[in-house]
Amino acid sequence: MNSVLRLLASLALILSATVAFAHGEEKHGEEDTRSAASEAVRAQPDHDMEAIGSAAVSDETTQGHDAEQVESEGITGALKSLHPATVHFPIALFMMAALTELFVMARRTPEREAAVKIMTYGGAAGAVGAALFGWIHTGLWFGGDTVMQLHRWNGMLIAALGLAAAWIAYRNPQSRIVLRLTLFLLAALLIVQGYMGGELAHGLNHLKL
Repeated sequence: MNSVLRLLASLALILSATVAFAHGEEKHGEEDTRSAASEAVRAQPDHDMEAIGSAAVSDETTQGHDAEQVESEGITGALKSLHPATVHFPIALFMMAALTELFVMARRTPEREAAVKIMTYGGAAGAVGAALFGWIHTGLWFGGDTVMQLHRWNGMLIAALGLAAAWIAYRNPQSRIVLRLTLFLLAALLIVQGYMGGELAHGLNHLKL
């Protein structure tokens, strides 16, 4: 019985020593790996480290420049996008002024004349704003196809006639024939202008079914 106990005790000592030896080698191997990695970092050439640093600085500079460029393009893009938004004011106001003038022709009253005057003032201001933002939209560029050229200069004509109509309405003449003809001409030009704007925005023959 004592012999068996001694044998078991000997085996336990051998196994514990083996496990301790194995863990010791493992730890030693990890330390060797870490030491080798540290030596590799220390052995890195100085010029390589400088190149990495320069690349990081260059990347930060490029990102800052891109952010400034995006901000600048955002302001310019916002101004360019205002042209489609501003064209609705002269279209609506001049068309309503011409329609109201038809009611003035049927029955002339101070209220109807005042309504025509106010809408003519608003249409003139809107036409000038739409023309201005139209030039901002395209830039000082005189190229483009026939539709672009007609749209550009027809818009300038609408702005000029709108200012003339506002001046005539401001003078409040007894004879309204000139103002009436100007408003009707503006209404016709606006219909043509809207069609050409649709051609530029949606392609040729955009109303074709």
